Amino acid sequence: MRRRIDLLPEPASRGLALDEALLESVRGGGEPILRFWIGDRAVVIGRSQRVADEVDLAAVERAGVPVVRRASGGGAVLHYPGNLNVSVVVPSEAAGGVEEAFERLGACVAGAVCGMGADARAEGTAVVSRLGKLSGAAQARRGRAVLYHCTLLLEPDAVPMERYLRALRAGYAPTQIPSRPRPTTTLSELLGRRVGPQEAAAALGSALTRVLGDPDGGDGLTAEEVERAETLRLGRYEDPTWTWRE
Repeated sequence: MRRRIDLLPEPASRGLALDEALLESVRGGGEPILRFWIGDRAVVIGRSQRVADEVDLAAVERAGVPVVRRASGGGAVLHYPGNLNVSVVVPSEAAGGVEEAFERLGACVAGAVCGMGADARAEGTAVVSRLGKLSGAAQARRGRAVLYHCTLLLEPDAVPMERYLRALRAGYAPTQIPSRPRPTTTLSELLGRRVGPQEAAAALGSALTRVLGDPDGGDGLTAEEVERAETLRLGRYEDPTWTWRE
């Protein structure tokens, strides 16, 4: 398994396109990968959600915040530089079934948080603590390959999530797949000290590789993966017909 750490903030469209390119690669027999990355500010919605249900369109337009639709299911999230993205791309036999993957990999994330001195537990697709939700996960499956990706809130954002996400407001009533709103917190608030992405990636990497296997495949991407990610970024993740489809 490869382990890759990309901690310079990048557009969500690029990060999500690479997730899908890696899923396709592993489906075709490519080396599994555990990847950590940081996204620039963006609202990211689930594959089967309706943008207008989930996003305050006037607010994102005023702020110039992009809206991106991902390939996996689940609810809307806000990407910002204080939020670490974790992407696990493996054959399905390594992840297990849908519920098993959420349980096993969510427990790894919770275990890493506990190892840093905080209380946390996996609960469905989320990792929660006494102060609120720390992480949410989603999956996409292609053939016998699985993409499990989640966010881990590290530091508070200057902008409240409810400015952009309708699920956090009263009266939220989606017509398609709903988000699962609940109070959130960050790892830094929970521990009472700053937790940076490098520290969090190291703790998460140790916990996940104990379950998935040692990262003996290096940290590189193939030329084909990089090329496919760019094609997906331009042809899907930055294409309004994909993002705004009903």
